[in-house]
Amino acid sequence: MDDHAITERARRQHGLITRSQAEALGATPSRIDRLLRAGAWQRLQPGTFLVGAAPRDWLAEVHAAVLCAGGDAVAGHRTAARLWGLVDRSGRIEVLVAHGRRIQVERVQVRRSRILPATHLGSVQGIPTASLERTLVDLSIGQDPAIVARWVDDAMRDHRLEVQATADVVEELSRPGRPRPWALMQALAQRSGGYDPGRSALESRALRAIAAAGLPAPVRQFPVRRPDGRWAYIDLAYPSKLAAIETDGWRWHGGRTSFDADRLRSNDLLRLGWSCIHFTSVMPDEHLITTLTSALGLTSGEDPRR
Repeated sequence: MDDHAITERARRQHGLITRSQAEALGATPSRIDRLLRAGAWQRLQPGTFLVGAAPRDWLAEVHAAVLCAGGDAVAGHRTAARLWGLVDRSGRIEVLVAHGRRIQVERVQVRRSRILPATHLGSVQGIPTASLERTLVDLSIGQDPAIVARWVDDAMRDHRLEVQATADVVEELSRPGRPRPWALMQALAQRSGGYDPGRSALESRALRAIAAAGLPAPVRQFPVRRPDGRWAYIDLAYPSKLAAIETDGWRWHGGRTSFDADRLRSNDLLRLGWSCIHFTSVMPDEHLITTLTSALGLTSGEDPRR
């Protein structure tokens, strides 16, 4: 048995090796059984093993499920969405396979599709995964439009999702008997023609709330020279009203250094006459809109961007 080759193959598969892969590299059935009894290998799925001290984490469980399903199987639906970073939790592992394949995988939901071309298949962190476009179509059916809009914005910002490519997948999957992803279709229609999803999920959420409230769109990344001569870039600004919105996501603003720098920046904006609205992920949209409306003091028909 070529131990080095097996270790290298497992390293590329989140610590996993299948029985057929191991046997192709010289492992005999009896040798595999001895390794399992000794605890050197762990069985994650029938014919799929974790080699050595590799961690038995969620990624390993997902990859094991896909390897066990075999063929052109991929992680699908909510599992794929978690791999793509659209959701934080995914529940039971879901695997997508071509229609007609009758397989069962332990502790895994196997979904089948009559339409599963190679263009709908991808890979995330080395795990065969439904493409981002296919994942959005499958996941969005029956979902709240606001949630789907957030997924599309995240995909556009983090993965350069193309609206037309996603619309093409929607069209490919539009067959009698298959529900239409209306929320996704609406989100795509609203994001054509040079739409900018914003720099962060929180900024996208603020922009959606402002648009839904019927308020004029702010200027993004508006430059302001600080008293010491340095430049500051306001996330969302209404320059004629000297009203600034700062979207304070914990990921970028939670550290001590960022906290102090942000406070100094806000104080500089205050010295320049700006009112600064801070918007965090725990604040309701209504709070942002109420505060912004008060800060703008809009009169009928007035555009605060001027």
